[in-house]
Amino acid sequence: MRSKPPAPGFTVVELLAVIGVIALLCGILVPTLGAARSAALRAKTRMQFAQWTAALEQYRQEYGYYPAVGTAGRLATAADTVKFVRTLSGRNVDGSAIAGTADLNGNAKRIAFLAFTVGDFFDPDHPDSGADYDGDELLQDAFGNTEIGLLVDGTGDGLVRPGDDGPVAAVAGAQSHISVAPQAADLPAAGVRAGVLIYSAGRGHGQADMILSWK
Repeated sequence: MRSKPPAPGFTVVELLAVIGVIALLCGILVPTLGAARSAALRAKTRMQFAQWTAALEQYRQEYGYYPAVGTAGRLATAADTVKFVRTLSGRNVDGSAIAGTADLNGNAKRIAFLAFTVGDFFDPDHPDSGADYDGDELLQDAFGNTEIGLLVDGTGDGLVRPGDDGPVAAVAGAQSHISVAPQAADLPAAGVRAGVLIYSAGRGHGQADMILSWK
């Protein structure tokens, strides 16, 4: 009686070889995908800051000066968010009309210089499901950073200078909690020829990750 031939299958050596190839591919692909995602978020944040800058410039063209927004050189609190949104959109954070003339921050004509979207806000009550517009929302960049540096040319000389036009504030990364601030190479004492400078920690792992609207 002839014995049956062994059923086809993989040997232990072949299985180990396949696992090794898969591990190698993962080691190549995972960092590549992470870098691509980070690059996409940087591009999205730059676009966001460009839109905010353009809105502030339009405000200046309309009223002759830049609005006073932020606290100590940053947009970092719910009050900062409300003021910034009302100033540039002429409406409340939830898109509703502002009652009376309070809190317009100089935008007496209620001009919509910018339309904000739910993606512009982080809601501590609903961190993964958007905003419920109950007044605790924070402005955020594409990385989820809710500490955003902001300097405007308050002296009207066409330059933004540290100190003269407000303090240069440190901003923390939302995930790493590492605080960084523009250095002299990025923001010299002589100033930057611009009207508005906006920055954030970006990916937040260090100084090199910062996103600077003017560079």
